[in-house]
Amino acid sequence: MDQGERARAHQLSDVVDRMLDRRVGRLGGAAGRAVSTTHAVAIFALVVTLSYTAFFMTYDLAAFGTLVAVNTGFSIAYVVIVLLARLGRQLIAALAMLTAAIAQLLHVTLWVGWEAGLHLYLLLAGQLVFLMLTERQRALRWVYAALALAGFLYAQLQLPASSAVVEMPDVVLTTMFSVNALLAASTLFILAAYSHFRAEQARSEAAESAARAEYLANTDALTGLATRRPVMERLEVLSGPAHEPFCLAIADLDRFKLINDEYGHGCGDTVLAAIGARLRGALRVSDSVGRWGGEEFIFVLPGASLGDSSIMMERVRSRVGSSPVACGDHEHAITVSIGLTDGDGSGTPHHAILRADEALYEAKDRGRDRVCTRRSATSEPSQPSPATRSAR
Repeated sequence: MDQGERARAHQLSDVVDRMLDRRVGRLGGAAGRAVSTTHAVAIFALVVTLSYTAFFMTYDLAAFGTLVAVNTGFSIAYVVIVLLARLGRQLIAALAMLTAAIAQLLHVTLWVGWEAGLHLYLLLAGQLVFLMLTERQRALRWVYAALALAGFLYAQLQLPASSAVVEMPDVVLTTMFSVNALLAASTLFILAAYSHFRAEQARSEAAESAARAEYLANTDALTGLATRRPVMERLEVLSGPAHEPFCLAIADLDRFKLINDEYGHGCGDTVLAAIGARLRGALRVSDSVGRWGGEEFIFVLPGASLGDSSIMMERVRSRVGSSPVACGDHEHAITVSIGLTDGDGSGTPHHAILRADEALYEAKDRGRDRVCTRRSATSEPSQPSPATRSAR
């Protein structure tokens, strides 16, 4: 199906969706969709019944007088069903609609014969029972589907025009059959398309919900940074057998506990959210930063040397302390201490995390607001970068 056909199909689905999935009876969910479908089908049946009643009246009122009276009664029944649907009586409205439709179609076929094609509407019940009745009412679905199929077979085999109550010319019967076949087939196609695209929509919504749930599970709601889990997953990959050079840093906001103690956790959350935004803009696209816990953050820098990573962490440190964070009528000057190390390809990130943590404690002990580095046993010694020397 090309884009144009797909767009037209979606437009058709949207039209049917607005018709069958309107807010009727103040019900939601499956019951709401079922009662709104019953409401739409009752209106459709009422329009068709009134149209045929007018036709029979103008064609031969004397011959069809009784049928006109019976159809008038069914019209009143459909109006009652519409009212029941509007009151939210989903099950009663659905059962009344299906029972009335099957009875009426058999009765009208008895009068004019199956050659008129009115019994073809019974085939729609096979689709409608799944839209008008909910999953909790699935036993009734199969009961009414079987009744509709039995009614169709009975009309087709036992109610020919030759034994009809009123004999009509073949040309009239052929015209009626063509009209009813076209209308029934069109309605069946629309319902099938509607069901298909509702299933596609449900699958799409399920996929979106799963993606949303995964995003929420992997994203810290306060800072917008990654949570511990995706960071650890990436570290596990980088530390695996196909070891790729990487560096790891752990940062801790200096004296953050004083902010919580003096100004409350609400102010502390404001600071964390602001720092999270600053951290997101301080790294390369390939780098990762996540909230490690509390006021601690972890950085994963794939493909970066220890010297380059030290420069990047100095940039992070400078960005965090670049300006005070406003909180209500006051501001907080924030600094950060950072411990940096290189990955050792040991198969687990555990040792790298320990080294980064030790380097962080060193930064705290040396006066905070600085970057300190611990090398792995396998790393090549190199001269510290100018940024690292200045930090120390």
